[in-house]
Parts: sequence; structure tokens; C-alpha cells
Amino acid sequence: MRVLNRWNGLGAAALSAGMLLSFVAPAAHAGPGLTGPSSFERFCSTWMGKLAERERFNLKNAAARKNGEGVVVEYVGYAKSPMRCEAKESGVPSNPFVGKLVYQELRYERAGASKDRALTSQPRVLSTTEVMEIFRFDGSRWVY
Repeated sequence: MRVLNRWNGLGAAALSAGMLLSFVAPAAHAGPGLTGPSSFERFCSTWMGKLAERERFNLKNAAARKNGEGVVVEYVGYAKSPMRCEAKESGVPSNPFVGKLVYQELRYERAGASKDRALTSQPRVLSTTEVMEIFRFDGSRWVY
């Protein structure tokens, strides 16, 4: 399992292509009437939506390579829903809650006679990685 802890700074794993999203996404606010753990489920849903956008970007920009039968493209995608999404009290007054989101990152391959055909073919899963991200709630929003 790869753990990305945004509370203690970004590790090398966070610099993978699939995680560049964290550098361009704005901080997510809890919204009116939603604080702490009750807002984390909504945050997880929003985060998974951002990962779906990242997957579309990765597929669109995937480099094609020739093989004996045509063209192959490889890209990183993500499971449609999280494996776990849970928030707990941290015991730290300045950061009262900590949230843990666990999802699957998938490495896909698509093949076809041309790049266009490959991009529209059914993907084949090459590998699966379980990713855990840890977020903190600063009193008004979930921070990553």
C-alpha cells in the first residue's frame, strides 16, 4: 500500500503523475452545516471525482507505442469508489479531525491498430495499487 500523508508534507510518492492533481486542485471546503467527520464523506466523493478527471486527462495524453500488432497506450486510472473513507478525532486542537481515504490506483493498457482505435478499445488492467491518503480538518475545511 502506498501512503500519501499530506499532513506531514509531500513524500516522493505524491509526485507520481496520478497525484499531480493535488498541486492544482483547490482546497475543499466543508460547506454549510458540515463540519469534521460529517463532511469527510462528501470530501471523499469530491476527491474521487477529481481522480476520475485525472484519469480522463491521463488517457487523453497517454503516449502510444508500437508493438507487433499495432499500437498500445498505457495510463493510470482509479477505481470509481473508495475502499474506505473515514474520519476520526485527532486530539489536536488546531487540527481536530483526521481523515483517511483509501482507493485503488490502476495501471491500464489499451491496444488497437492505431492510436485512435487503442484509445477507444476496452482497457486491460496491468496492475493495481492500494493508495491511502491522510487529510486533516483545520476547523473549517479538509486540507490536502
